[in-house]
Amino acid sequence: LNAVSENDVLGASLINMRQSLKQANLDEAKRKAEDELRNWATAGLAMFGDILRQNNNNLNRLADNVIQNLVNYLDANQGGLFIYNDDDPEYKHLELLSAFAYNRKKHFEKRIALGEGLVGTCAVEKETIHLKEIPTEYIRITSGLGEAVPTSLLIVPLKLEDAIFGAIELASFKEFKDYEIDFVEKIGVSISSTLSSVKNSIRTNQLLGQSQ
Repeated sequence: LNAVSENDVLGASLINMRQSLKQANLDEAKRKAEDELRNWATAGLAMFGDILRQNNNNLNRLADNVIQNLVNYLDANQGGLFIYNDDDPEYKHLELLSAFAYNRKKHFEKRIALGEGLVGTCAVEKETIHLKEIPTEYIRITSGLGEAVPTSLLIVPLKLEDAIFGAIELASFKEFKDYEIDFVEKIGVSISSTLSSVKNSIRTNQLLGQSQ
C-alpha cells in the first residue's frame, strides 16, 4: 500500500510539474507576443512622428508620405487620406489629398460631402468604422491578379476633441486586428494635431499677406 501511495504521489507530482511547465511556456509565449506588438506599435508611432515633423509645411507631401507608409506598415492593399474643407460654408466636404494603390479614375470621388457615404458618415459621427463584409460595388482592389473585393475596410476619423480634420480609409484582403485599429486611431490623433498646426500657419500667413 505504501509503495502504491508513493507512486501515486510521485505520479501526481510529475503531472503537476508537466502542467506547470506547459503553463509557463504558454505564459512566456503570450508575454513575447505582447512585447512584439508593443514594439511594433512603438516603432510605428516613432516613424510616423518623424514623417509628420519632416512634412509639416506641405499638406500634399505630408498626405502622400503618411498614407503610403501606413498602407505598407499595416500590410494593407490601399488607402486614402481625406482632409476636411470648410472654406465654402455652403459646401463643407472631405477632399482626397492622397491615395495609394487606388484606382481613383474608375472608382473614387475626389470630394465627398459631409454625411455622404461611409467616409462622410465617419467624419460626421467622428467614430471609427470597421467593415468585415464589403458590398461588391463599394470598392475594388487592383492587383497583379486582376480585381478583387477587399475583405476588410477601416475608416478612422482625424479628430482633436470635437474638431474634425479629415479621415483615413484603408482596405485590405485580410481583417484588421484590434491592435492595428488602435494604432491607426493613435496615428490619427497625431495627424490631426499636425493638420491643425498647418492650417493655423496657413491662416496666419494669409492674414499677414492681407494686412501687408
